[in-house]
Amino acid sequence: MIRTLKIIICCYFSVSLAAGQRIVVGDEQQVDVSVTIYNGNFAIIREKRDVLLPIGEFELEFRDVARSIDPSSVLVISAADERGLQVFEQSYRYDLLNKQTLLERFLGRKLKYSRSVLEGTRYEKMLREGVLLSINPEIVRFGDEIEIEPEGIISLAYLPDDLITTPTLLWTMENSVQDRQGLQISYLTENVSWQTDYILTLNNDESKADLDGWVTLVNQSGAAYRNAKLKLVAGDVQRIRSRPVMAHRATLEAQEFAAVVPGRQSFFEYHVYDFPRRTTLEANSVKQVRLMAAKGIDIEKSYVLQNEVVLYQAQGMQNLKADVILAFRNTRKNNLNVPLPAGKVRVYKADSEGILQLAGEDRVQHTPVNSDIVIKVGRAFDVTAIRKQTEYRRLGNRGVEVGYSITVKNHKDKAIELVVKEKLNGDWIIIQESHKGQKLDSATVAYTLKLPKGAEQTVTYIARFNH
Repeated sequence: MIRTLKIIICCYFSVSLAAGQRIVVGDEQQVDVSVTIYNGNFAIIREKRDVLLPIGEFELEFRDVARSIDPSSVLVISAADERGLQVFEQSYRYDLLNKQTLLERFLGRKLKYSRSVLEGTRYEKMLREGVLLSINPEIVRFGDEIEIEPEGIISLAYLPDDLITTPTLLWTMENSVQDRQGLQISYLTENVSWQTDYILTLNNDESKADLDGWVTLVNQSGAAYRNAKLKLVAGDVQRIRSRPVMAHRATLEAQEFAAVVPGRQSFFEYHVYDFPRRTTLEANSVKQVRLMAAKGIDIEKSYVLQNEVVLYQAQGMQNLKADVILAFRNTRKNNLNVPLPAGKVRVYKADSEGILQLAGEDRVQHTPVNSDIVIKVGRAFDVTAIRKQTEYRRLGNRGVEVGYSITVKNHKDKAIELVVKEKLNGDWIIIQESHKGQKLDSATVAYTLKLPKGAEQTVTYIARFNH
């Protein structure tokens, strides 16, 4: 009976001790971290920290989380036993240690101010003690005088216990596992983003190209993720915004080039890029990692004139240059066959001295496999056109008739193919044309011309628009 009583007393003392304890868990106890970054400037962070928790109820400070965390998204479990750990309350503390938060704790209390005063040939340190009456502006009473924003260095007698140096999650928990355990936490955070940049390098005759894809990672979340497992999700994920996003400015801290191309898998209606090599995302940093590489892609080069018909006024003569278009298929046969996330494409080609020069750049959208990628590089110097309005006739209340002539000339030393696209809005029909046009959609008719070296051709048409 006495032995049983001793056991009960010991257990009661252990529980009481745990109930009064506060455990601090920092990133130095982190054993694993993974980061999944989405297109919408947010990420899922998953951490595992190795801890020894007391039995019973206690408070736990989980430090060094992202400043841009969404506290409502936090999930915490024990890797040892999910049922052995319960969370009763959770708070997110972001009143970090700075002058503002410190002075707020000392309102109505005494502060010491020190400044150096020149006495003869040397400086003497002068100390004053006053009561802080207000901040923003700082107002202090020194004896019978009140000063606004007094000069001097402030000295504090102590550091308030409720101030913290890093963003922290505070939990009230109960634990029943009597051993070290992995504390697994996941949460959403804003201000982590990625974007794709492609480099397309053309060969000499512009019939083939090499494509390299790089991902730029920007971490402005307020936390560092060291030696992290990295995943990127390409696709448009819908989220409900319920609070303002706290933005932080990033600095270009590092650029790291990983040589391992990530694996890819489908996830729901999106694509996930899984990087086999771990990486570190420092706080307020920009980093680049390699996404993909493809060699010997077949390229189709074309020239396009894109124009729009003006219905309700006369249009003057236009001197035009053709757009240069590069296109290729995202297929296995064309050495690709990988979903390409949206991003900027920069096109390079070597000049006569073998030095790569920028030929142009464009932006592409998310492109699945077995799709065409079309890039507008720039305007051709040697493919020109003169476009004139030749007809403009009102048909009473029925509509109008509008006619155009487009004279194009190939100044290049080789034959080219040129597509003239005319955009017509409303209810229209071509009633007369010099070349057979192709209706591409409800608002576009196209004329394809083959122009030998130095050749010139003129396309004419008349369109009727009905009201």
